[in-house]
Amino acid sequence: MEILNWKDVQHVNDICVMAPTLQLAEKAEMLIKQENYQNIDVVVAASGRQETVKCAQTLAAAGAEIIIPRKGTRRIVEEVTNLKVVSLNNSLSDYLWMLKERGLHTPGLIAFFSYDPMSSDILQMCEMLEVQTKNYIFKSFADCRGCVERALKDGAVFSVGGAWTDPWAKRLGLPHVIVENSVETILNALGSATQLRRVQVEEAEKQCLFKTQSEMYQAVLDFTHDAILAIDENGRIQVLNPPAERIMGCRAADSVGQPVEAVLPNTLLPDVLESGEKQLDQIMQIHQTLCNTNRIPILVDGQRRGVVATFQDVKQLQNSEQKIRLKLHEKGLVAKYAFNDILGDSPAIRSTIQIARSYAASRASVLILGETGTGKELFAQSIHNASDRRDGPFVAINCAAVSNSLLESELFGYEAGSFTGASRGGREGVFELAHGGTLFLDEIGEIPRETQVELLRVLQEKEIRRVGGSRVIPVDVRIIAATNKDLLQETVEGRFREDLYYRLDVLDLKLPPLRERGDDVKILGLHLFRQLPGGKDPIMQSQFLYLLEQAGPYQWYGNIRELQNFVERANILMRNAGASSVTVSDILRRRAEPAPEPCQETESRDRRAIEAALHNPPGSMADAARSLGCSRQTLWRKMKKYGIQR
Repeated sequence: MEILNWKDVQHVNDICVMAPTLQLAEKAEMLIKQENYQNIDVVVAASGRQETVKCAQTLAAAGAEIIIPRKGTRRIVEEVTNLKVVSLNNSLSDYLWMLKERGLHTPGLIAFFSYDPMSSDILQMCEMLEVQTKNYIFKSFADCRGCVERALKDGAVFSVGGAWTDPWAKRLGLPHVIVENSVETILNALGSATQLRRVQVEEAEKQCLFKTQSEMYQAVLDFTHDAILAIDENGRIQVLNPPAERIMGCRAADSVGQPVEAVLPNTLLPDVLESGEKQLDQIMQIHQTLCNTNRIPILVDGQRRGVVATFQDVKQLQNSEQKIRLKLHEKGLVAKYAFNDILGDSPAIRSTIQIARSYAASRASVLILGETGTGKELFAQSIHNASDRRDGPFVAINCAAVSNSLLESELFGYEAGSFTGASRGGREGVFELAHGGTLFLDEIGEIPRETQVELLRVLQEKEIRRVGGSRVIPVDVRIIAATNKDLLQETVEGRFREDLYYRLDVLDLKLPPLRERGDDVKILGLHLFRQLPGGKDPIMQSQFLYLLEQAGPYQWYGNIRELQNFVERANILMRNAGASSVTVSDILRRRAEPAPEPCQETESRDRRAIEAALHNPPGSMADAARSLGCSRQTLWRKMKKYGIQR
């Protein structure tokens, strides 16, 4: 840090000491270095009002936030800038030290020149020391000459003041000394200014955060599709967003601050404010718009401070619902894949494909078992496209992705008016959409018990009844279900209905995990790699196959999905870092081996169930098949598969 001349200032720190003398500037600089202040500059400013004004304005333009001037300069700085000011106020000890050195040995009147009346403590102390003094007050630089002249007329032999009176005293022949600020005075001012700046910064940060939050809240209010209206504890409107303006036919600028009844005569907001009870999903007419309304009290420290209400145009809700549902079903209306799309030459996958092809010739339900990422929907689509239903729709629904409250209406559809927001003409469910084709129920193990009852009835009766309706609709649908759970164990533990399980498990298809498919990892990996940028480059392919070989015994518990992630990471790293510099450790995310998924134990549990049905108590094949909920042919097939003898 160096002392600056105000005329040379281009940029300064947040805090500036504005010193009228070089002596004060040097003392302030020393103390700043001593106390290790990092954000304080020292500027020398010449005496005189004009130069003081220019100096203050220059510092403000250069980035100063707080000025530390002497007391007489403070008012000028405050008049011409908006900066905060911490003045260097002379203390009693400052004057005593000066008098000790100069004034006590000077007989006669001592004149004190000041911008404001001096402290009575100083004058009283001089009286106690038998020092004759008089205080001359000036209000501007132009007054200084008159004060010096009056002092000389009164017989003053010595004068004390600041930088403003010094040149006039010297010019008119009156000995003069500038009261220097003590170390204590300067340190107090530096500390006060630093603390003030800290408070300024904290307050600015709070204001910035508040402004950001306010703008975010306003953006939410402005761009949400819901109409929002909020009142305070006096029932006066505080918030009215653009959608609310459109529905209510008014402007926020005219409505904010008005009683809510004056804007919305049929409102129930005052009732909610009085009772504190929220009102949800209520239908009300606002002018020409039918709205679904929610009213919720605003509680602050347990006290009701207002109410917020949302209004949704029922017609818009219905249109949005229809669009969303159409998008949800678009994916599953057509089966894109066939058996030829299933890659791999391992005995495990070839055997599985052969079994699946045989299932395609049947119309019986199929239960696909497999770990996550083994391609259950791929096999489901292939079975459909190889069946006599290939020209019919293929509809897929992930039972785990639909909330329990909506699953029944997704499966079976609903009639008009069956619930709030229902489409005017009702809507068909996936069973109706899949009529004449195949319905793929993925994650079947996630269906709640109450929905399982309805699903079983549909599978038995081959007819559905929409939610809220009484009309019976016949459906011709082949069911293919999939799960990574052990459904047989789920039935034992009461989470899945046994009768539904045996309805679904007429034909079961167990998909092998990738770790059991040998060289299929290379086949699949290379196929996926070729689809990516640079993937057809022979050098890139060669290096990628080397990386797969280096992965060696990795188990691929995420199956094909995990392999796909490996391929994508490898491709990105090879293109950015160079194919030869990438190692398998750069790509492979090793993890603890998971416990086998429940589906891996299905066969053993199925075997135990069959043995129990045959021997406890011993009966006919028909009795055993009936207890298991399957046909005798299915029972014979499973006994042959598991090597069970009667």
